[in-house]
Amino acid sequence: MSIDIARDDARFQRNFSRMLIGFAIFTFFFLTTLTYTILKTAPVYMHDWRGPTCILLMVIAFSFYIFPILISIDIIPFSYGWPPPLLYSIIIWGSFYTIIFLLTRIDQSFFLSLYILFGLSFSLFTSRRLFLAIGIMALTIFGYEGLLTWPFNQIALFGIASQCLTFFSITGFSILIQNLIAERFKRNHLFQQLQLANTDLEEAHRQLAQSVEQEQELAILRERTRLAREMHDTLGHALVLITVKLEAAQRLRERDPERCDQELESTKEITRESMSALRASIANLRTPALQHKGIKQALIHSLDELRQRAGLDVSHTLQGELDSLADTLKETLWKVSQEAFANIEKHAHAQHVTLSLRQEEGNLILIIQDDGIGLPTAYCQHQEDGSLACHSPEGHYGLRGMLERVESVGGRLSLRSGEKQGTTIEVTLPL
Repeated sequence: MSIDIARDDARFQRNFSRMLIGFAIFTFFFLTTLTYTILKTAPVYMHDWRGPTCILLMVIAFSFYIFPILISIDIIPFSYGWPPPLLYSIIIWGSFYTIIFLLTRIDQSFFLSLYILFGLSFSLFTSRRLFLAIGIMALTIFGYEGLLTWPFNQIALFGIASQCLTFFSITGFSILIQNLIAERFKRNHLFQQLQLANTDLEEAHRQLAQSVEQEQELAILRERTRLAREMHDTLGHALVLITVKLEAAQRLRERDPERCDQELESTKEITRESMSALRASIANLRTPALQHKGIKQALIHSLDELRQRAGLDVSHTLQGELDSLADTLKETLWKVSQEAFANIEKHAHAQHVTLSLRQEEGNLILIIQDDGIGLPTAYCQHQEDGSLACHSPEGHYGLRGMLERVESVGGRLSLRSGEKQGTTIEVTLPL
């Protein structure tokens, strides 16, 4: 639900200001009429200092009453919030009370102005302080009305009880209204916070969507780079070799026809192998093994193919619920293992291959180990910060591609190898 809080607050402020102005107009006429009536009843006051003093004190009393109202409707630029500071409230309330006390020293009928102080108290105090201010005012009124003389009679007790019931009932109702107004502002404040939170959430959602889109674009670029490297390693080398073979066959065609035929046969074999490599690359791009079976079964099947194809002794240890992994992790495990198997088959001259996959402390750990001739130390080196830097030979990008693929999902790749010491690849992926 959408709520225009600013418009709601402005409407409330207008209505509240009109109510305060209405009270101010009523108070002005009440104090003016009371002063006029008292001075008319006792015309002698206008022939000495008492008349002008009464008028002056009434003007000052009305000023103390109107001052908080002018602040509330923003005519006087002064901000204190609500409820006002205690010292400010005591000064306003005490000054008004003192002025009325001085007026009653001239004529006791001015005690009726205390009813104006009764209304003023609601805008200055809350809860217990309000009850205390109303109690002081009520006792003062009872004193001026002669209801506190001892011994109390039934009329005095009835007057005190009835007025106390009136004063404190109105006070209780006023506190209820104050609480409702306070709850209203608290509600609007919560709505403002909620709207700000919604705005921040929408902005975060927009940034997240933008980040996801950028990540997808980055993944596409990385895949394009990988494909370019793979095609360079396979088709690029094959095409160069085919060109060399054809040029050799062309030179041998007249001098040594038999050798020329051998070169052509060799060229055809290279072409067939290149087509097979191309089909394998396309198959790896589509990852059919993961489409039709889980990662565990796909790795086992790949190891079996490696044993049959290269005559290697293979073993594996696969632990944990691997098929419930995220697709990105499955894809990374599959691509890294395929690259490692390809390197072992082509370059390692190994006899035994071991694969281990397990979950440990919130990480997925893949270890592929062979007992082959190993890698030259210059190919992969650990930096001072612990990171791994791969320096593949010119035209070969397998190790670097494995490292980039693992790091793209927040993982870590370590490699232990040496000439004639075998190779161990360890991949740690965060779950």
